[in-house]
Amino acid sequence: MSETEPYERLAELAERELALVTAFEPTRLGELVALQQTRTTLVAALPETPPAGARAALLRAHECQLRTTAALQVLCEQLGHELGAVDLGRRAARGYGAAAPVRSVLDRTG
Repeated sequence: MSETEPYERLAELAERELALVTAFEPTRLGELVALQQTRTTLVAALPETPPAGARAALLRAHECQLRTTAALQVLCEQLGHELGAVDLGRRAARGYGAAAPVRSVLDRTG
């Protein structure tokens, strides 16, 4: 394995993460978690100072990470709006449920 190979792998993981986030599917959250764990393990094994040859891969990973962060911020805002709409709907439904019971207009005779 060359000294830059782990950095290339790091850039590939960053690219994959960006792809998963920008094409967000809730059913694929497990893939994002697994990817994060793989990246954490890889980063922990890297030397403190990267070799000069790793610069391009690190810049690529950094750019992907910036784009991923921006995409996640947009997703969080969208989810916040959707959750707000759900909450509003729930409050409206509770309001209907709390209405006074309807009384029969018929007397005891029928």
